[in-house]
Amino acid sequence: MAEEPKAPQSCAEFALYTTLKIVGVLLALYCFLFGLDLMGGSFGALGGKGAGQLFTITDNPIAGLMVGILATVLVQSSSTSTSIVVGLVGADVLTVRQAIPIIMGANIGTSVTNTIVSMAHVGDRIELERAFSGATVHDMFNMLSVLTLLPIEIIIAAISGEGGLLYWISKGLTDAILGNDASDLTFPSPTKAIVSPLTKSVLSKDKNVVKALSFGAPVEYAIPASFCGSADCGTYYCVSSGMSSAWKKVAEESYEALQTCGAFTTVCSSDSTCYLDAGQYYTTEIEGARLIGKGFLKDAGDVAGGIIGLVIALVVMCVALYVMVRLLHSLVMGQAKRVIMKGTQMNDYLAMLLGVALTLIVQSSSVTTSALTPLVGIGVLPVAKMLPMTLGANIGTTFTSMFAALAVMKANSIQIALCHLLFNIIGILIWFPAPPMRRVIINAACTLGFYASYWRLVPLIYILVMFLAVPGITLAISLLYQASIAGGVVVTILALGLLAAFVVWWVRVGCYKVVSQEERELRQAEMDADTESKEEPTAPPAESAADVVV
Repeated sequence: MAEEPKAPQSCAEFALYTTLKIVGVLLALYCFLFGLDLMGGSFGALGGKGAGQLFTITDNPIAGLMVGILATVLVQSSSTSTSIVVGLVGADVLTVRQAIPIIMGANIGTSVTNTIVSMAHVGDRIELERAFSGATVHDMFNMLSVLTLLPIEIIIAAISGEGGLLYWISKGLTDAILGNDASDLTFPSPTKAIVSPLTKSVLSKDKNVVKALSFGAPVEYAIPASFCGSADCGTYYCVSSGMSSAWKKVAEESYEALQTCGAFTTVCSSDSTCYLDAGQYYTTEIEGARLIGKGFLKDAGDVAGGIIGLVIALVVMCVALYVMVRLLHSLVMGQAKRVIMKGTQMNDYLAMLLGVALTLIVQSSSVTTSALTPLVGIGVLPVAKMLPMTLGANIGTTFTSMFAALAVMKANSIQIALCHLLFNIIGILIWFPAPPMRRVIINAACTLGFYASYWRLVPLIYILVMFLAVPGITLAISLLYQASIAGGVVVTILALGLLAAFVVWWVRVGCYKVVSQEERELRQAEMDADTESKEEPTAPPAESAADVVV
């Protein structure tokens, strides 16, 4: 009887901890939205004066792809990197066309997390083979989808002059949702209104300066010689009524002091005013004006304040998303693991929906796939079943970028978020429904797992090469084209030649030097024996790494 009072106390403690976690999730969500809003303002402050040229590297789709991979590997979250891209598009720093390859790269970069998790099984060869195979199905799907869709995107964009397959489908959907004039509208966002007061306390753009800059510099004209009797009478400027109104809001006193043209004012249209010194006014008062009008970063200046604001925004977004994912993980993943166990007996498409649901809950495909990888390692979850659940996680993670787009509430930000979703859906339609296509992914992943079981450093080498060395070298080559097209072509041909030579050597000779045919047959017997000992049904040929000769 003495122990009975402990039960209500335990329930109360559970309720308290659960409540605190839910409150923590909501606070993390608020901080994430604040970071997203601040990032848009920071990029606006930088981009308004030309610092947006820092991102011209993404004009090259290959460079954009590599930037997406490297950025996501660094932040360890495609949710974060894609949300950043959505913010950049919403702030007009990136176009949708530039952002599509970055989104593709983010999909590849996010798969590094569960690949790292698989290395925890390095102590057991069989478990490492399974875990590394299960982890890299994510990599293989994303890489093969990019190899399929990026060339299509580039070719169609070159023909149309605007965008490719993903661009046009997402544009059509965006127009259908928001209307054909959506690109010219900015929609009020309730989430932006919630975080706006906090954002303005840090940094707030002066919209009057932005609007004045949007008109551009006034056109300079030479004063006709008939007005002064000289070959060089100076210059004058015609300032439109819209430009005039915008200028007054930035520096009204200086505007009122402008010198009018006097006798030849009729050279300008009825909707314009003629000034002699409007060019100097624009340079000093408009281009020289500060874009950061309010907040504690105002005195730091546009460039320094924008950079500081950007750093704060990125830190807040990364920390908030990390905290939110960890809290959601602790709230639901205990029950989710039990659901996953049942998922091993599900139809593949139901398993995919399960992956979507789990990722929607925890808001991270990395968390979902990382939780599944150990189950593959111990032989509970077959590699063939890991694939649909991973693909579902890929779809589920697009919810974050959609949420970020709704927070920005601009047509182009919604369009790039739809591109993220469409990339995964079209990739699934290409690589999953047909069993032969599906086996390409599974065989490739199992090949990596097979070699990892013989050479324990394979996972580490794979991560360093595929997620750091290859993106870094490819990015360097793509940038070389900006300096010298001939040099870029030569280096590209050399790189492709070396890659082709290695592939031919590996297929014909190299793979059997690493693992002989006899060792492969022994490995097959070992895997079969381990499978039988666990009383699991025999895996299809595509699941067994030993069946893959390469």
